[in-house]
Amino acid sequence: MSESTIKSFAILGVAFLLLFGCFSSPPPENTTNTTPVVTVKNPSFTISSPQEGDIINAQTSADITLVLSTQNLLLKSPGGAAKKGEGHFRVTVDDAEPAVLSSKSYTINALSVGEHTIKVQLYNNDKTPYLPQLIRTVHFSITPAVPSVYVPKTYTVTMNDLSYDPVVLSVNVGDSITFVNSGSRPASATALIPGKQVFNTQVIGPGKNATVTVTEIGEFEYYSLINPIMRGKIIVKPAPIE
Repeated sequence: MSESTIKSFAILGVAFLLLFGCFSSPPPENTTNTTPVVTVKNPSFTISSPQEGDIINAQTSADITLVLSTQNLLLKSPGGAAKKGEGHFRVTVDDAEPAVLSSKSYTINALSVGEHTIKVQLYNNDKTPYLPQLIRTVHFSITPAVPSVYVPKTYTVTMNDLSYDPVVLSVNVGDSITFVNSGSRPASATALIPGKQVFNTQVIGPGKNATVTVTEIGEFEYYSLINPIMRGKIIVKPAPIE
């Protein structure tokens, strides 16, 4: 083979390589999935009300509202597969049967006087307890309400020469009445019922006064021992319990 022929084959080979390189496919790109992984945070909850050690006053019983505060938790009614971040509560009051709760509040009706315990536990949608278990407990008590003691009041009746002002006065048992003689002659305020004296100021001189305390419930007419035409009336009611 001549030298010229060898050169011709060499040129053709280089040309072929150049042409093949132009039409060859580029290397495949990296198709690795880079989608970020979403991490679900662990749920938690606390009991906002009642609080530990609360003392609640009531006459015989009280309606108690349980209030919960949740974090990273979607509350749902029981049903379906367990899913992290979803669930419902079971509320146990003392030794009663648990109640299912899918909201953040629950009213316990007519809870009696005494010490009480509320236990709240988080459950999955499929009615299995969350693991590790999430349980919150609160202790409180209901005590009988003590009625406020009535504070007696003092009223004033003005004694004119021939009349009382006011003529009729309504008070509560235990209240006091001060009779002030603003007239020019002596007078009294005396209330008598058969077999009993309700009150008696004795004779009060002009410019003087006397105070009586009413201890009987009822309606009592009174008059002046000096001027019997002077008459008034006291209505005495039971003292209110506040």
